[in-house]
Amino acid sequence: MSAIRKQLSAKFIKSRIKPLDFYSHELPDAKLKHGVWVDGGLCPFHDDHSRGSFKVNLVTGAYRCFSCDASGGDIIDFVRASRGLNFIEALQKIADEWGV
Repeated sequence: MSAIRKQLSAKFIKSRIKPLDFYSHELPDAKLKHGVWVDGGLCPFHDDHSRGSFKVNLVTGAYRCFSCDASGGDIIDFVRASRGLNFIEALQKIADEWGV
């Protein structure tokens, strides 16, 4: 897949899935509220026992843990990191799971 096609596919997928919907599904224990950077609950990237250090951006889909320093710029990065996938695999996984 060419770089342009990858970019268009990523843009298309992100235009179809709202970060609030995505993180509500991926982080069911998080009490997500409307806003920009919100509490994402326990960090899925380390053995987290206390809330507050993992934040998600409900506008861009970015995420960041201030304890283990896991971070990414969008929902595709989250799927890549949380499931150990490459970019193309993550796009396919999201497209399959979300019917995009």
